[in-house]
Amino acid sequence: MLHPGIWLALAVWTTIKGVIAIIFTIALFVGIGSLLVMVALGRTGHEALVPNVVGMPLEEAREAMSEGRFRLEVIREMNSKKMPEGRVMETRPPAGKVVKEGRRIQAVVSLGAKDVKVPKVVGHGRETADNRIREAKLTVGTVLYKANSNPRDHVLEQDPAAGTVVSRKHPVNLVLSGGPEYGSTKLGSETLLFRSVVITVPRGQPLQRVQIEVAGTSPDFEKGFYNRVHRPGDEVKADVYGPRGAHVRIIIDKKTVFDQKL
Repeated sequence: MLHPGIWLALAVWTTIKGVIAIIFTIALFVGIGSLLVMVALGRTGHEALVPNVVGMPLEEAREAMSEGRFRLEVIREMNSKKMPEGRVMETRPPAGKVVKEGRRIQAVVSLGAKDVKVPKVVGHGRETADNRIREAKLTVGTVLYKANSNPRDHVLEQDPAAGTVVSRKHPVNLVLSGGPEYGSTKLGSETLLFRSVVITVPRGQPLQRVQIEVAGTSPDFEKGFYNRVHRPGDEVKADVYGPRGAHVRIIIDKKTVFDQKL
């Protein structure tokens, strides 16, 4: 029989070996897990500089980020007087920052200026006027036609005037030429022409009588369209009509200041 001390020593040794085996097994699993994590990080953990895409159109910026193994995400859009619409204003992290490849890069994109200048469209055709207004980030508002010696669709007036500063999408109202025959109509065998007359009362007496009349080439047609008293600086408007060849006359205090054929 073995001495009790030897039995005790064997029991202790067996216990120690078991503990050592358990520790070794745990260490082995931990080591394998750490190795797998390191391998995974080794595959996607490369670092790179964030490309500089500030000032680029958004789609070009996306391509540049993709080539650098990054993803561009728009987080905000804001107005800017300095940066044109649709271009990147800043990135987060900023250009030149060293970060992990595959990371999302956040971008702030410009909406363009909040206020814009109205372009000059008077003197242009309708198509050109529409294009200029849209390019200025404005919209075409009311479009009116009136008889004029210019070709049809020639822009005669615009409101607001060129150079006026307005908010984006503000409407620009247009008055276009309908051509010399615009507004004419047949009355029996005679063609009547319709026109709009606008005059600013000149300097002079504090009160001045303004008369607007149309007289035909024969006594058959003579008609008054306006007869009122105004102060200097007042704007007077009147719609008139008459046969072809008739004269439109504006008379202020019994003096003819305008005489022109329809």
